[in-house]
Amino acid sequence: MVSATGKIQILDPRPEEVPEEKGLSSGVPSLEGKVVGLLENRKYHADSFLMELQRVLEEDYKARKVVYASKFTFSMACADETIDALVEECDALVHGIAD
Repeated sequence: MVSATGKIQILDPRPEEVPEEKGLSSGVPSLEGKVVGLLENRKYHADSFLMELQRVLEEDYKARKVVYASKFTFSMACADETIDALVEECDALVHGIAD
């Protein structure tokens, strides 16, 4: 709103906090004998896609084990406990989304 002095107030919509930047980890040269985590976001068909991916990882890429986890909901960040467990157990992680 314009005041009697002819000034307006401009609001900055950007967040005040600067998000932490993280780099990518080094790639895994082969999935053979590795543990691969699959993280589902609970969107429609994400589970179907990841179940097929699990089959491909085990049969074609010879992954030793596939660990399946789900987020509580697609609209929120994954629980820290879930991420920590996947990081502890897995050599690689796929976050599957779908619609």
